[in-house]
Amino acid sequence: MESKPLGDYPRDAVDRLLNVIHLFRDIRATSEWQYDVLLKRSQLVSLQAGEQLLNAGDVDQWVYFLLRGELQVHVESAATGKIDAAERPLAVIRPGEVFGDLSMLLAEPRSATVVAAPASRDTQVLAVDCTLFGDLEDFSLLQLPTKLVFYRNMVHSLRWKLEVYRSKYPAHQLADSHRKLKLYTGPKNCREELLALADQARALARILLDWNAEFGSGELVDESSDMFDFLESMLS
Repeated sequence: MESKPLGDYPRDAVDRLLNVIHLFRDIRATSEWQYDVLLKRSQLVSLQAGEQLLNAGDVDQWVYFLLRGELQVHVESAATGKIDAAERPLAVIRPGEVFGDLSMLLAEPRSATVVAAPASRDTQVLAVDCTLFGDLEDFSLLQLPTKLVFYRNMVHSLRWKLEVYRSKYPAHQLADSHRKLKLYTGPKNCREELLALADQARALARILLDWNAEFGSGELVDESSDMFDFLESMLS
């Protein structure tokens, strides 16, 4: 596995790459210098087939975007307490998908191990250190508008994943759980909205964990893989 700061790549190539990721595009539209702050906290990770990216039990604040290739999600065997790479993965992550957000939002150890698929010879992942988003009262580096963009994106992504589960299992007891969460209706673009969005994101993350515990996330459809078709030569 090889990790490089985004600063090691040509800036125009990085800008084109991140323009197809909602979070970065929205933050850049809000503030160019806030976008630069986030770039300094981001890395491009390259993996060969079978290489491990995340390990169950790890605790960190990184969120990931798969750009190229395919990743597999594995959990420890109840019998051996180890990962069996030969077993069918719990889930498959495809280009365009966000992952690692549940652990970040809930400040809990990662529940699964993520590896590059055996047939995926050149997997690329954008890794973002989201430590700066965790402290909702600290605006020394990331300002209120930037944190609002982050949590709006997290809420949207989580609700989309939960709606996919609901469409597949409409009679399940969890099907309407996320729709019962109270939406924020107060003043916009303020600290109050930020706190409400963060609470909502954590509640949605908890519901998604419950879904994943029963079905895994492998059936979730890739919503934006077509956006990444041109990445083959982007950073070469």
